[in-house]
Amino acid sequence: MAQGKPAHYWRQLRAALTAGQWDARFPAKDVHGRAVSWSDLLRKFNKHCPGHQDVAELASQTHALSLLLSANTADLDACDAGAQGALLLGEECMLAEERVEEGLTGYNTLKQLDASASDSVKAALAYYAYALRRPSECLEHLAQVKDLSDAQGPVFSSPTTSSAPATLRVPGTSSNASLSSSWTGSFVSAQSSSSVANIDEGRTWSVVEQIRSVCLKGMCYETMNASDIQRAFTTYTSAIALIASVVAEIPAHIPTAATGAPTSPDNTSFTRYRELWRWVERVLRRGVILGARICDVSRTDGQNGAFWTLLQQYHTCSAHWPPSFRPEQRSTVAVLHLRALIFKARSSPPPKPGADRPHRWISAARSVVQEYRAILSVSTSFPKAGERNVKVEDLVDLSVAAWEADGAVGEYAGWVIDVLWWATRLTFNSFKIFRHMSRLFYVSGDPELAKRTLRLYVQIVSKAREASLAEEESATPEATGAFGAGKDIDTDENWVQTLVQGSRMLSRLALADEDPGKAVEEAKEAGEMIEKAKTRLNASDAALVASVQIAEAIWHIAMAYTEQDVLTRTARFEQSLSLLHKSLETNPTPSTHHHLALAYLRPGASQDIQTAIVHARAAVEGDHSEPRHWHLLGLLLTATGDWRAAKEVLELGASVSEADLVDDEPEVPEGTAGNDDVPEGVRVHDYGTAPNGVNGDASVTSADSEADRVSSGTVETAVLDKEATELPPSSLLLQPLGDRPSPNRQEAFEHALQLRMTQLTLTEFVEGPEGTGDKWVEVFQWFSERREVGVEDRRMSIDSRRASQELKPASMTSSVEKRLTSSPNPAIRSSALFPPVEEQPEPGPTPSLDVRIPITVTPASPMAQSPAFSQDQLSRPSLNGTLREDGAGEKRLSVDDGHGNRGKGKKVREVFISGVHKGRARVTTISKKIGHNVGRHHHGAHLKRSTSAPAADFRALLGQTPYQASSIHLRQHLSIYTSQQDLSLLEAPPPPPPPPPPSTGPTIARHNARLAKDRRLLSNLWLMSSATFRRLGKIEQARGAIQEAEVRDEANPAVWVQLGLYYLALDEDRKALEAFQKALFIAPNDVSATIHLCRVYLSAIQDGSKSRLRVGLEPSDRDNVDLAVGLLSALTKGAGWDVPEAWYFLAKMYGLQGRKDRERECLCFALTLSENRPLRDPGIAVGWCL
Repeated sequence: MAQGKPAHYWRQLRAALTAGQWDARFPAKDVHGRAVSWSDLLRKFNKHCPGHQDVAELASQTHALSLLLSANTADLDACDAGAQGALLLGEECMLAEERVEEGLTGYNTLKQLDASASDSVKAALAYYAYALRRPSECLEHLAQVKDLSDAQGPVFSSPTTSSAPATLRVPGTSSNASLSSSWTGSFVSAQSSSSVANIDEGRTWSVVEQIRSVCLKGMCYETMNASDIQRAFTTYTSAIALIASVVAEIPAHIPTAATGAPTSPDNTSFTRYRELWRWVERVLRRGVILGARICDVSRTDGQNGAFWTLLQQYHTCSAHWPPSFRPEQRSTVAVLHLRALIFKARSSPPPKPGADRPHRWISAARSVVQEYRAILSVSTSFPKAGERNVKVEDLVDLSVAAWEADGAVGEYAGWVIDVLWWATRLTFNSFKIFRHMSRLFYVSGDPELAKRTLRLYVQIVSKAREASLAEEESATPEATGAFGAGKDIDTDENWVQTLVQGSRMLSRLALADEDPGKAVEEAKEAGEMIEKAKTRLNASDAALVASVQIAEAIWHIAMAYTEQDVLTRTARFEQSLSLLHKSLETNPTPSTHHHLALAYLRPGASQDIQTAIVHARAAVEGDHSEPRHWHLLGLLLTATGDWRAAKEVLELGASVSEADLVDDEPEVPEGTAGNDDVPEGVRVHDYGTAPNGVNGDASVTSADSEADRVSSGTVETAVLDKEATELPPSSLLLQPLGDRPSPNRQEAFEHALQLRMTQLTLTEFVEGPEGTGDKWVEVFQWFSERREVGVEDRRMSIDSRRASQELKPASMTSSVEKRLTSSPNPAIRSSALFPPVEEQPEPGPTPSLDVRIPITVTPASPMAQSPAFSQDQLSRPSLNGTLREDGAGEKRLSVDDGHGNRGKGKKVREVFISGVHKGRARVTTISKKIGHNVGRHHHGAHLKRSTSAPAADFRALLGQTPYQASSIHLRQHLSIYTSQQDLSLLEAPPPPPPPPPPSTGPTIARHNARLAKDRRLLSNLWLMSSATFRRLGKIEQARGAIQEAEVRDEANPAVWVQLGLYYLALDEDRKALEAFQKALFIAPNDVSATIHLCRVYLSAIQDGSKSRLRVGLEPSDRDNVDLAVGLLSALTKGAGWDVPEAWYFLAKMYGLQGRKDRERECLCFALTLSENRPLRDPGIAVGWCL
């Protein structure tokens, strides 16, 4: 027991000192496990460890000084940063004036010890000297310590002579053992080479003394010469290696020797090594603050690299600390860390497209943000009335700035949105949070939440401004601001920018919304945002004024297309053009040029294609990284017939859409126009750096923004100014909002796909449909590489092919396999997203159009099998239905006739007439061509010529209102791969499994919405290829492409439009009519379906007139003419006002009514509309606004 007690109290003293429990009543335990106080611990130590009184005295004075230093602070950890803030050293580790006398007593007591005996005494004297505000004496004491440079790493055993008076024997060692080195002092076993984590051997306290001495030395340099901080920074960095060893050896939890598990919740690395972590935090923090003033964060060499090491070490050590440990100081370092990461990201060149970034800086930034969130959750609380949680709002700004520095990609905004939701729990109606929320929700694909948060922002700021104005008028000067009025008022610049962005967002949503009522409401709300922005608009800020003008011009465009008012449409277009010119004069931007080009392209009195081309070229030169500028220029060149230039421009746009441009010149793909071969009038040059801002054109800038401080290595980038006394607001790190939000990846993909669809349209127009075969394969391959849509459809298409091949004769199967294996590209051959080689257009005889292809069509109305045809029309050969009988003897009805269905057909007729009277013929985009089989549909790649290459009909990429349409059952009975065999031999595949229950999570909802858009895009691609096959005479392949389109998107009305055109190619007008009616039941405002429906009516009437060989209309024909006139009149007054097909067929119907004057007027207007128009409708291909 004699040897046990000394060893026990050595361990208890070392543990108490390392834990830093200076104010604990019972910091240790005796040999019986009973708690003992500090005085009893020192008394028992002296009793059982004779000859080590200096060790006890040294521990006693260290304990006394720590208590004196904590007397004027909140706690022992010194969590309060002091009046001067956390950036300045201030009076940290210095005694208050009233405590100096007590400190002198302990200082003199230590001096009486044999200072030459132990470096621990010298380190303690230095500690006292600094606390007594004597930095010179502190440095003198530290200079006497041997081998101070050894503090850079752990010190191991170094034998000394046994006669040295400072060597105090440790129980359990021989009498000749000595201290391990000059830095082990009186607390380390002489023969110990244990880990830093081993408190019992005294190694930990030795490290504490080393780190404390380094920190004191650095603080002395700061205090004595505040202007020269380089020396102090170098001193702080000398502890990096030692701290690295500490972090590597100390675990987060200290297991017991018996069980290997923590004994209590407090048995953590922080609790047992608290004094060590106090000095580690202090030395790292002071080094980080000084490094933020003098280091260039854009570099990693020399001391700049040491600064980044300090930041990383601080973040690593913080994993051991609870959030309540020094929250003020840790918040400061977290802000500096995030600012350094943001500055470094902005000063670095952007990565090459497709380059690997396995250790992206944003991961470190997100980790720091998570740590900062935990600290603020503990150290801040929900604000009281009239107060704001400034720190939480500042973290929100920091998070948004980090997201912007990472590219402002909408798909990567989820973690910032999480921070915003968390911030709402610690703030009360913060306008700053709602401002960021509105923007991030929109770019991440949640427009509904974006609108809601925008309205909250407007309401909060408006009410706060009203309260502030009322208080200014009524309150006395002494009471101004007493109730917090005015604290929730955003700046005028932010107010205008946010409302302009909100108005642009609402206008875009209105143009894309398929619900007419909702679209009008959104457009009207966009106008309200503009009016509210004008109330606080600074007329001297040209950039802001121009942004308001262009937003108002776009609002007029949105109102013109959503109101569908023939009386106001022209006036709104004129007002929009006038505002665009004013915006161009105030502050010209590429976006303004782009919208002016669209305005001069739009049909009307102001149409001027050459002027539109001039503005489109200016837009390309101003912002070469926007593919829609290139796309619009290419469309305009097709309107003038310059096919070669249009092709080159579209190829350049396609290369731009593949990846964001970097600082160097983009690599021009082989076969495209380079600098020496560019379209006439388009200048291609080195633009150097990318445009400022993260949201398109940087037309709105902030005068005091810190973003302009960061350059590409030409100027040193420091996180803080050398004279800064407080952290600058993080709002200064935010990039200018710019003209518009940068497109997310989904939108960028849609823009790129639309451009490729235009390229296919141009190729078919120039080379004929025969020239698009290989290009179709390339587009489907391109789609499959970027989207994984279609994997779930393998059961419907690929499996059905396998089943069908089992039923094929051996000769047919072998011929198919031969064609598949002959493909030069096996990747293309195996993809399920594009047609196999066997279905590409092939030279050879065209199949006869008289072949009847049995596709079962469920009629448009759930109650009606027959459209609105008279009995006489039903008896005509061209409209006769047929009854087919399958193998089981069941009759399958393609089209029913007879008196039994006339009442049901009449209901369909009434629905159409009702729609005409209500004037609800509306769509977002329309075709621009007149010709055979050409109508304006939302998905169209429309061709100019009407003989060899009539236009395909496609629908623009817009979400559809859910509608459970009757399936055409193509995937159950047909396959694109079985078009050469008898369909009666096939068996229907088993029904698909029930879909999983829908998830209510916002992330899942956004993902599902993206998948729905991708499926609609892929469906449209199949339909576009179907139109190409149809024009080639490949009817079998056209049918198969329609099947694939229906598999991808059953609710796509364009499927039924293409099916109707397919039947028209087979002269089955009755089935075509049913298909067009089905399309109108899915989308009542579909322009293309309406036009083709009326076209079928016209064809039937003309065929009937020829067969009767007499002039005049039958009563049933007259009814159909009246119905068609009603449908087309409503269409031309509303959504189809600029569709020449609608006016052409309306003229034909007027002619059948005998209204020759109206017929002539409509024909003239149709001819006017058909002139000077591009191959595709710009509203579909590019959109009417950016």
